[in-house]
Amino acid sequence: MATNEGTPESPLTWTGGRAAATGAVVLAGVVLGVVGDLLLREPDGLGLNLAAWIAAVAVAALVLQYRLGSGHDRGRVGWLVAGALFGAALMWRDAPFLKLLTLTVATMSFALAAHRLTTAWIRRAGVTHYAGALALGALHAWMAGVIVLVDVMRVTPPFAVGAASSWRRGLAFVRGLAIALPVLGLFGLLFMSADAVFARMVADAFRFDLEQVISHVIVFSVLTWIGTGYLRGFLYGTDIAWVGPLPNESVLFGLLARRPALGRTEIAMVLGSLNLLFLLFVAIQFRYLFGGATLVQISPNLTYADYARRGFFELVTAVALVVPLLLAMDWLRSGAAGLFRALAGAQVVLVLAVAASAFERLRLYYSVYGLTEARFYAMALLAWIAVMLVWLALTVLRDRRDRFAVGALLTACASVALFFVINPDAFIARANLARLTSTDATVRFDVAYATTLSADAVPVLVQALPTLPADVQCRLARHMLRRWSPGQVSSIRSWNWSAAHARDAVRTHAAQLQAAVGPSRECATDDGSTPP
Repeated sequence: MATNEGTPESPLTWTGGRAAATGAVVLAGVVLGVVGDLLLREPDGLGLNLAAWIAAVAVAALVLQYRLGSGHDRGRVGWLVAGALFGAALMWRDAPFLKLLTLTVATMSFALAAHRLTTAWIRRAGVTHYAGALALGALHAWMAGVIVLVDVMRVTPPFAVGAASSWRRGLAFVRGLAIALPVLGLFGLLFMSADAVFARMVADAFRFDLEQVISHVIVFSVLTWIGTGYLRGFLYGTDIAWVGPLPNESVLFGLLARRPALGRTEIAMVLGSLNLLFLLFVAIQFRYLFGGATLVQISPNLTYADYARRGFFELVTAVALVVPLLLAMDWLRSGAAGLFRALAGAQVVLVLAVAASAFERLRLYYSVYGLTEARFYAMALLAWIAVMLVWLALTVLRDRRDRFAVGALLTACASVALFFVINPDAFIARANLARLTSTDATVRFDVAYATTLSADAVPVLVQALPTLPADVQCRLARHMLRRWSPGQVSSIRSWNWSAAHARDAVRTHAAQLQAAVGPSRECATDDGSTPP
């Protein structure tokens, strides 16, 4: 296996040999499967259980690396620790989408740690190399089980002459077991027919739930397979060694190095025409892009929802085309640096103009209909896209392309970490409650949407309950008593801080919540709904 400059020694040359490494990986994978089955089979939710299993994978990888003497790369350890910390955040917040984001970042961190035996490549890699590392990491985690089986067969020594006696003893044991089982079964059936008590005792001893056994087998097998695959990838690297004129690069890097080149004419035609199109679009729809509430009020058949949706998806579509296009044009260009910088810079300015319009539209949408999880993350996405456009201008357009991808990666990780500090569901609840102080009589609190928020929002809603209308208090209190009642049995495996804090808040204010619901537990209906 070819290694890069500065890469720790390959596991193939470890003192213990390949057999020791393979045996350790298989054993660790089985342990991860057992632990995962105990934690994740039939969970009430994802919290402590998944966080503990992610941490177990990281610990297993580091222990194997240390015990097998493959050396250490601090960058790999750092990315593993980062992945474990993001996994541990599952014990903090309860919002499902936030959990999905943190799982994504944890998976990405683990994949980067396993790609090569050193992380020096991360600082200079491009977007395509990151994508390749993530794809190879996922493929290795799912397919490396086959490779491990091949490793086991390759390192298992043939039966030597000196081991013939042990082999004969093992074969004799198997023969004896094959003869004893039918005999025991025959006499056991006779005794069961002769005595009802004996029959009941035997039946109780061998009674088991087939469905439960199958669920154990499936969960154990899947997690063992994934765990074993990842550990092998971490120890050996998931990158594919390049065999040929580029010994220090991967196959992916080698193939991408043989790319076609675009000259001044192609760059001018592609980016020049695209700039003209964007400029025409912004000029024609300038009033629409920055019209705000006045435009909605005077335009027939134009609702706030349409106004906000179109602005947002125009931005997403533009960025989905423009940012990869600019990166690809910079990667493919041959010279023409000044022309590219001028045309790409104009493109960035035009996309930022669309971003400003989208921010205004979503702000207007919130002022009329309130804040939802989708709108919160849409605004966050817009902010991150704007940062990426500025970062692209500071790096790619200044011939510092190698810094763009790592900046995008770190800002994405930092954004997800910031979400845990902000607590989106609590932020949404506070924002919607704050709208009630408006003098606009049409502003209402959407209790139907409030009941869909996670445990993160419960303490905020409980504290604000006395300030809400009676019918809203009743419906909200009834929901919290049903969903977050302290008496509900919850497995420790799915524990997280927000859910525990929500139950504490409901327990503390139980009398107030019961009074809001009333003895009949029937609340006035409210058919008001939140637009999508």
